[in-house]
Amino acid sequence: MLKIAHISDSHVNERFHPDHLLRLRAVLEHALDEQQVDHIAFTGDITSNADERDLKACRSLFNDLGILNAERLSLVIGNHDIFGGPHLADELLQFPGRCSNRDYARHLKVFHETFAETFAGSDGPGHSPFPYAKVIGNVALIGLNSVARQSALRNPVGSNGEIAERELDELVMLLKDKEIKRCDHRLVMLHHHLFRRKDESKLHTPPETNMIVERIEQATLKLRGKGKLLKTLNAGNVGMVLHGHVHFTAGYTRKGITCLNGGGAVYPVNPLEELKYNLITVDKKTITHKVIVVNKEIVEKARKLSNVNEEQRALQLVRAA
Repeated sequence: MLKIAHISDSHVNERFHPDHLLRLRAVLEHALDEQQVDHIAFTGDITSNADERDLKACRSLFNDLGILNAERLSLVIGNHDIFGGPHLADELLQFPGRCSNRDYARHLKVFHETFAETFAGSDGPGHSPFPYAKVIGNVALIGLNSVARQSALRNPVGSNGEIAERELDELVMLLKDKEIKRCDHRLVMLHHHLFRRKDESKLHTPPETNMIVERIEQATLKLRGKGKLLKTLNAGNVGMVLHGHVHFTAGYTRKGITCLNGGGAVYPVNPLEELKYNLITVDKKTITHKVIVVNKEIVEKARKLSNVNEEQRALQLVRAA
C-alpha cells in the first residue's frame, strides 16, 4: 500500500505571512506522523513572493522532516514561485510592470536548484526540469509547469496558466514511455486548476467579494488550453490530476479524470476554515482519496502568531491568485 499526501499553496513569506511556515510544518508533520504517508505531492506556490530566503526556509523544513529527496517529495512550481504577488494596496497598480520585468528562466532555475534532490532521477525528455516523471511503487507521478509567461493581454499579473507547446509534446512522450505505461496508476501534478469558473460554487462556498475582485479573479485565474491538455491526459490513461491555485480543498471530475485541489492545506481562502489536505491511498490496483482535517488547536496556535493586518486581509483574494 502506498499513501500520498497532497498539499498546495503554502505561500511562505517571512514578512507578510510569518505564520505560514509553522502552518506548513504542522500539516506536513500531521501527514507524516498521524497518517504515516510515504510521499508528499506539493503542487506549487510554495512561497508567496518568490523570495530565495523563503525558498531556503522551505528547503530547511523539508530537510528537517527527512523528506528532501525524490522518494519522499515531489514538487511543481506555482505562479507565486516565479512572479510573487502584491502584498500591500499600493503595490497593486505596480504589480503588472513588476511581472513584465521578471526573469522567468532565472526564477525557474532557482526553484529547481533549491529543491534539486527532489528532482533527482526524474528528468523529463527535454532540457527543462518540467515535465518530469518518477515511479513510486506502482504509481507514475508526472510533474508539469503550468505557469504561463507574462503577457500584457493574456497574463498581466502572472497568475494565468498554460502548458508550453514543447512541454506538452514532451508530456505525450513521457506517457508513452514503457516504464510509465507499466504502472497501474498515472498521476499528474500541476499548479493551475481544471474546473470551470462556473463550477467553483459547487466545490466549496466562496467568500463574499465585491464585483471588482470577482472580475479580477475571472480574468487572472485561467488555465489556457485545458481542452487539449485533458485530451492528452485521457490518451495517456491518466487517472488523477493534483493541483492547487484556488485556496480550498476538494475533489471533482473532468472528462472522466479525478481532480483534487489541495489549495486549502495551509492558506484557505476563508481564514476561519480548518487546514486540510488530500490523502491518496493506493492498494494494488485500487486508488482512493479523502480529505484530512488538521487539528484545530494547531490552526489556532499558528493564527495567533500572524501579524497580518486588516489591509492585507482585504487583499487576500487578489494576492492569493
